[in-house]
Amino acid sequence: MTVADANRIDMFLSELAEIGRDDRSGWSRMAFSPAEREAHHLFVRWLEGYGLETRTDTVGNTIAVLPGRADLPALATGSHLDTVYHGGNYDGAVGVAAAVEIARLLAHDGGLQSPLHVIAFAGEEGARFGTPCIGSRLLTGAFSAEDLRVMVDRDGVTAYDAAAAVGLQPGEAAAARSGFEDVACFVEVHIEQGRVLEARERPIGVVHSIGGSTRVELVFDGRADHSGATPMWLRRDALVAASEFVLAVERRARMHATTVATVGRLDVDPDSLTTVPGRVVLGLDVRDIDSERQRDLAEALLDDAVRIAAGRDVKVSARRLSDQSPVALHGTVQSVLAGAASRLDLPFITMASGASHDAAHLAKHVPTGMVFVPCREGISHSPVEWADPQHIAQAVDLVVDAFRAIDAGASL
Repeated sequence: MTVADANRIDMFLSELAEIGRDDRSGWSRMAFSPAEREAHHLFVRWLEGYGLETRTDTVGNTIAVLPGRADLPALATGSHLDTVYHGGNYDGAVGVAAAVEIARLLAHDGGLQSPLHVIAFAGEEGARFGTPCIGSRLLTGAFSAEDLRVMVDRDGVTAYDAAAAVGLQPGEAAAARSGFEDVACFVEVHIEQGRVLEARERPIGVVHSIGGSTRVELVFDGRADHSGATPMWLRRDALVAASEFVLAVERRARMHATTVATVGRLDVDPDSLTTVPGRVVLGLDVRDIDSERQRDLAEALLDDAVRIAAGRDVKVSARRLSDQSPVALHGTVQSVLAGAASRLDLPFITMASGASHDAAHLAKHVPTGMVFVPCREGISHSPVEWADPQHIAQAVDLVVDAFRAIDAGASL
């Protein structure tokens, strides 16, 4: 049977790399942007070239179908094509490139008894609107058009308006919903975004769980004053309060091995060298594979923010951007993937994912698995992010083998 072609995978990623390049030598294919839509058009062109039928739903998810030889539930795979601001070309894109190659292999070999669905999700990254996995949450019915109206980017544009501006129909978001009754299994290939596989010298990771994430926007309001004329004891410096909070975030997160917490955005106003900062807006992201600890830490940090603000005579307010629980992936799918790795003599480990993925939302509706491939030095969300096409090709062969096993009757 046909095996994965690393050169074709690399070619897809190279063509994708021409879309969304920014002025910092990275990629900014933001959610609901023209660059994201252009990437979806590339996806369509490749898959239609392999004979698949494609469609884009009202909220921007693109689905390609390879018909099966029998009336059976589909096997599905895919990932996303959007990026963070000034990010890399492999996060999400690897899973789409793998899915395109999976479709090519199965189409070349005459397909399966089951149909194959290949999905490029819209808006997976939370960088623009503070909320991750928008497309998959709309697809699964977890979000509605009204949710899109309250998500706002740094320029004050709502997700609803951004989607409409690129030709989507956010007002008809309900039409995109699927109960997934016609899908038997979903598998997402992704770069690890960490260093475990590289350190363990394994080409494959089979994911057993996906960490949760609580994201909060905090605003510290002090008073903007002249930096030379205002003595230290009279200052109400919002940036100093925010900085103390950032240190509290690091201190608390270090208390637990599976916890990570990040302040990845800090907007200072008036952002002048000669003015005491009067207002700071920051973004907090708390993650853990333990749901209770995730929420407890977020609450404790909000208490810290109130205490710090009071001690420095500034005000603080908070707005929750999103809250996603950890998800355990299906053991049956893990077993099928592990069996495929063994048949192909691919060394693998089972592992957790600290990052969020569309698979976490599909897992609430259909048996779901994830396959990780190493990324160089564990770097992700960076222009230097990179994964070896040979490793991606191995993941493709693994998923194809697993899908053939399911198609032949392997139990889910």
